[in-house]
Amino acid sequence: MTFLSPKLLALLAIPVILAFWEWVRPGQPLAMPFDHAKIGRGRFWQFLINSANCLPAGLLAIAILFLAHPVIFNPPEVERQLTNVQIVLDTSGSMKSPHGPQTKGLNSRFDSAMTSIEQFLHYRKGDAFGLTVFSRNFVHWVPLTQDTEAIVLARPFIAPYVFPDEFWGNTFIGKALYGAAELLDQAKTGDRMIILLTDGLSNDIVPPKDSAIIADLQAKRIKVFVIFLIDQPVTPALVSIAQGSGGAAWPAVTPEALNEVFKKIDEMKKVVILEKKPRAADYYDPFFIPAMVALGLAILALFGIRYNPW
Repeated sequence: MTFLSPKLLALLAIPVILAFWEWVRPGQPLAMPFDHAKIGRGRFWQFLINSANCLPAGLLAIAILFLAHPVIFNPPEVERQLTNVQIVLDTSGSMKSPHGPQTKGLNSRFDSAMTSIEQFLHYRKGDAFGLTVFSRNFVHWVPLTQDTEAIVLARPFIAPYVFPDEFWGNTFIGKALYGAAELLDQAKTGDRMIILLTDGLSNDIVPPKDSAIIADLQAKRIKVFVIFLIDQPVTPALVSIAQGSGGAAWPAVTPEALNEVFKKIDEMKKVVILEKKPRAADYYDPFFIPAMVALGLAILALFGIRYNPW
C-alpha cells in the first residue's frame, strides 16, 4: 500500500501532539454519565477518560490518511501488440487441382490453403484477421476481426466455382492487393500484413505497376508475404513486391511445405508483448472500520464524559 499524496502524511503530527497533550495536561478528568452521577476516580477512570478524549485526535488522523489517498497497485496487465492480417486467397478454378504429387487428388490447393490458414489463425490468436478472395475480381469476404471463426466457417462458401461466372477469368492479383491494402489502411492501431496465396500468374502486375504497388504498400506500412502453391515459374514482379514491402515470397508445393511457410511467417512477425504499468486502485478498506468505530465511541463519549479543568 502507498499514498498518492504522501506529503499530507506530515499532518499526522497534529493529532499525535493533541493526543499527547490530552495525557499530560494538568487537571482532573471526571466521568459524568449524568450530571448528578457519582464521580469515579482512580487510574482506570483516568485512563478511560483520557482515551476517550483522544478519540477526536484519532478521527483527525484517519481523516488525514483518507486525504492522502491510500492505494494499492494491481499486478501489471500484459497486452499483446495487435497485428492486422489480411489473407488474400486465390479461388480461381486452378485451385481445385491437387496440391503436391502425394495427394492423388484428395487434397486440392484450395483445401490445403484453408487448412494451413486455420492452423495459423489458431497460433496467432489475438491478432485481427480478414479474408479477401479473388480471381478476375475480388471480394472482402471477412473484414478485419479477432473473431476468426468467421474465416473458418467461410470455407464452403468461397471454394472454387462457387462464385458466378463473371467473377472468373484471368487472375488479377494486383487488383486484389490494392483492395486489401485499402482495407488494411483503415486499421487505426497495430501492424499491417498481407498473406497472399496463389497458384497462378498475374495478368495485371507488369512494370511499372509493380513499382506503384510497392510504393503504395510502403506508404501504408504494409508487409506482403507471398506463397506460391506451384513449383512452376512465377511472376517475378510478385517476388519484388513482397521483398520491396519488407516481406518475403516462398514456394509451397506440398501441404507440409505450406505449413512450414506459415511457421516462417510467424517467426518473422513475432508477437510483441506489451506490459502496462501497474494500475492503482483505491484502498480505504483498512481505515474504514476503525474510522466508524472511533466515530461511534466519540459520539458516546460526548454524552458520558466531561473534563474538569480545576
